[in-house]
Amino acid sequence: QDVVGMARTGSGKTAAFVIPMIEKLKSHSAKVGARAVILSPSRELALQTLKVVKEMGKGTDLRTILLVGGDSLEEQFSSMASNPDIIIATPGRFEHLKIEMNLDLSSIKYIVFDEADRLFEMGFAAQLAEIMAALPPNRQTLLFSATLPRSLVEFARAGLQEPKLIRLDAETKVSPDLETAYFSVNTQEKEGALIHILRDVIKMPSGPTERSKQAKEDNAKSKKRKRGPDGPGANETPTEHSTIVFAATKHHVEYLYNLLSQLGYAVSYVYGALDQTARKIQIQEFRSGLTNILVVTDVAARGVDIPILANVINYDFPSQPKIFVHRVGRTARAGRKGWAYSLVTQKDLPYLLDLQLFLSRKLILGRESTDEINYADQVVLGTLLRAPLEVCVEEVGKLVDEDVDLSGMRDVSVKAEKQYVRTRTSASSESAKRAKVVGSSPHYSEIHTLFEDDSDARQMELEREKMLARVSGFRPPETIFEVGKRGTANEATEIM
Repeated sequence: QDVVGMARTGSGKTAAFVIPMIEKLKSHSAKVGARAVILSPSRELALQTLKVVKEMGKGTDLRTILLVGGDSLEEQFSSMASNPDIIIATPGRFEHLKIEMNLDLSSIKYIVFDEADRLFEMGFAAQLAEIMAALPPNRQTLLFSATLPRSLVEFARAGLQEPKLIRLDAETKVSPDLETAYFSVNTQEKEGALIHILRDVIKMPSGPTERSKQAKEDNAKSKKRKRGPDGPGANETPTEHSTIVFAATKHHVEYLYNLLSQLGYAVSYVYGALDQTARKIQIQEFRSGLTNILVVTDVAARGVDIPILANVINYDFPSQPKIFVHRVGRTARAGRKGWAYSLVTQKDLPYLLDLQLFLSRKLILGRESTDEINYADQVVLGTLLRAPLEVCVEEVGKLVDEDVDLSGMRDVSVKAEKQYVRTRTSASSESAKRAKVVGSSPHYSEIHTLFEDDSDARQMELEREKMLARVSGFRPPETIFEVGKRGTANEATEIM
């Protein structure tokens, strides 16, 4: 029977279709023609699925191949000629090979659309329709997704035969073990805010990681070539501080990677246009604990499989709640605790309110609540500590001023930010109205409850805010050129 499976990211969807597939295929068939196809939206997710299939199919002689963009076509032609049982592919490359090799898909018994909503978001609808048309009517179709948009419902109605909807965690859109914190920031202070969170909230160590130091020591002790992080004996466990930072565009990723590297952090980066080999190297360094931070665009929100991840930081707030769900689904998996920190500018406020409604959680501003805060069940918004934030902002400003390349990257990222804000999906009109009320609340500019309740520091911060408000609102009765021209001139005005 055809199946539509819905579950949040990190709940074991891959195993849910791999195990039945192996049970169904059992062993390698001498008859020519693949019997199962798994379609993934990204190269990383396809690689992750391949790993799971190989792990779970160890006791069988099933042949599995990978067909993704960026790899050699000649090698893929050869792989297809080896009579595989299972094909794991991205739709674009699979459709390309289907046309080039005039593939007959009549032997397919089992087809899986993994992260199907993402397949449609990335514009693969035409390729998917063509692939579906070439499949035999008696195959079993499985469609797995974390969300179910309208386009996906229409596709399921057209391509699936009386599908059964299986929904897991219908009430829990994000992991119950995930704790979240939202920080209101000014746009021009976002880099400083990121560093403040890394340094003072996450306590991210700077310099090489312990595993990186160990690898260097091992290499120094022996001239013999040891297995590197991408060898089969690699210890694929990220560090206890492992953090993914999500940015809006590849320009932001490049800028943040260079900025954080100059500040001494061990950083990797990934974005869509990055060369396939470079992507593998960057992800592997993070997976094996040689770096602590991975800066990515949303292309890596799904598919980059990190076994243990401590934190997620939304440097640029997502424009849709489901993107937030997929981003934070990287952490707090398999019963482990995890944190997600989000930077929220004034323009992002309507999107935060959309997310709050989507998650059906209570919104708490600053320190307005006297009850105990539950970060796993509430949307808590507040500001960062002003003094350390200003130190971080000044540090960033100094670095950018002294480095021409970094300054150029920042300028490009600012332009990319404007383009991103202009083209992103609009928030709901109701949330836009609520955002004005929330933004004008006296609690909006209060320090986040994540920081210790230091009454003296809070009072000083309030006095500082009041003084700045008075200064910013001050209008002199006359300009410098008018001094002494009105009324009686005194000695001081004559000197001026």
